[in-house]
Amino acid sequence: MNIQFEKATAKHIDIIFGWLAEPFVQKFWDNTQGHKDDILNFVQGRKVPSIYAGGKYVYWIARVDDHPFAMLMTIQETVEDHGPPIKLNYLSKTGHTYGIDYMIGNKNYVGKGYGAKTLSEFLNFFRREFDAKADTYIIDPASDNPRAKHVYMKAGFEHVCDFIMSGDVSGQGKLHHLLIRRSERAKE
Repeated sequence: MNIQFEKATAKHIDIIFGWLAEPFVQKFWDNTQGHKDDILNFVQGRKVPSIYAGGKYVYWIARVDDHPFAMLMTIQETVEDHGPPIKLNYLSKTGHTYGIDYMIGNKNYVGKGYGAKTLSEFLNFFRREFDAKADTYIIDPASDNPRAKHVYMKAGFEHVCDFIMSGDVSGQGKLHHLLIRRSERAKE
């Protein structure tokens, strides 16, 4: 299984929006128009400001043998961000912290062992190719998505607490798990 990653581009829009239309994706993934607009804005080079998380998300596509099957989103977490305050307790003191969102959009790849492997390989790729100072990753699946929590823990994330999602975001008012993965450098 040779997994490759690239930033999402205009050539991926139909694929991404097709995934977002899948009922199994809609159950746990932000399918708001604001999110879709931000994806479009990103692939068009962010020429206009975005209200969705301040236009700070970077969108990535995972492929196996040139077949796109998953999308990941990364956002650098800082003290200035207005996400759940509980996240501030887990920001890196030695490097950069990134929030991750992740979905396998192609149902042919669900339940086939791609989940944890893709996420682990992406984090290695991300640090090697995008930000060498990245040493802490945060992911926060909804508590009614136990499959995601299992996959993330299998990929090396540790469950540190639960919180109620707040703000103008998908999952607002729902219980979420906060999971952290730190590199060895961040643990020192």
